[in-house]
Amino acid sequence: MNNHAREGSADEPKARGFGALASILKIGDWWTFVPPILISVLLLLIGQVINPGFANIRNIGNLLAIASILTIGAAGQTSVIISGGGGIDLSLGAMMSFGAVLASGLLQGSNANITRTLVVLLAFGALFGFLNGAGIWWIKIPPLVMTLAMASVVDGLTLFFSKGRPFGSPSPFVLAIGGGRIFEFLRWLVVIAVAFVILFTFIYRKTRYGKKLFLMGNNSVAADLNGINVRNIVLSTYIFAGMMYSLAGFFLLASVGTAQMQMGTQYTLLSVAAVVLGGTRLTGGKGTYVGTALGSIVLVTLSSVLITIGMATGVRFIITGIVLVGILSVYSRQPKLRQ
Repeated sequence: MNNHAREGSADEPKARGFGALASILKIGDWWTFVPPILISVLLLLIGQVINPGFANIRNIGNLLAIASILTIGAAGQTSVIISGGGGIDLSLGAMMSFGAVLASGLLQGSNANITRTLVVLLAFGALFGFLNGAGIWWIKIPPLVMTLAMASVVDGLTLFFSKGRPFGSPSPFVLAIGGGRIFEFLRWLVVIAVAFVILFTFIYRKTRYGKKLFLMGNNSVAADLNGINVRNIVLSTYIFAGMMYSLAGFFLLASVGTAQMQMGTQYTLLSVAAVVLGGTRLTGGKGTYVGTALGSIVLVTLSSVLITIGMATGVRFIITGIVLVGILSVYSRQPKLRQ
């Protein structure tokens, strides 16, 4: 509890410029945002050297739109990791795929079905999230094992609904969200992601749930002794995460234009890397959603640079995997290094 109190008040940034803005927004240790920003800029410069025009404003807008989908899905992963207890949600990719496939089937190309589709998606996401939380809390299944098992169940449901092939279609309005632009360089997906970042930064820093989440992540025993209902926080965190994964699947469908099995699988480990790269502590109790968004931008830009270089898909996956291992290794060692 004392750690969280220092993070929210005594250790708020005193620096001018971005530090002052971070202090106003209550987003914690703003300096943790510097590495992902610098890495993104470096990757853009590398891409520009390899392929002139890579760093033009339109392409940057496209990269931000792709990163927006990962950012939305990683909102749930951020909450799960902040909650502590070794929480990493491996069901994210499966739920995103399920959300995309189910949304396509429910929309059937009609704008009139959007409201119903969103309600059903959020309901399924909440159900899957509740089952994750219930297994972790009451049956005492480790989070990695529980969420991996849930991913298998959700993949089975996706196969049941889709019969292994694309079906249904997104509506014109949904496609407009995925590909439409407000300005020449700014796509709607980016605006939506920014809205999520603002909303959940407020939730983390200004609401009772957010404060309890950080307290529990720091020390669940101390949180329980201080009257926090740890069970409810665990359940609500996984329910919220499941809803965000389904919603991310909806936006993935909007961006791609078609739904298929396992289209969200790659986002599982990318979400973990984005969260950690953004400064969230793997052991819980400390992190920001702003950092997650910046981490998402780094990973998407890296992937785009590798594509620009002309690397084969297999080699690209190998390099991305090595980078992810490196990121997780460095950031997981930070607490030990500080000690």
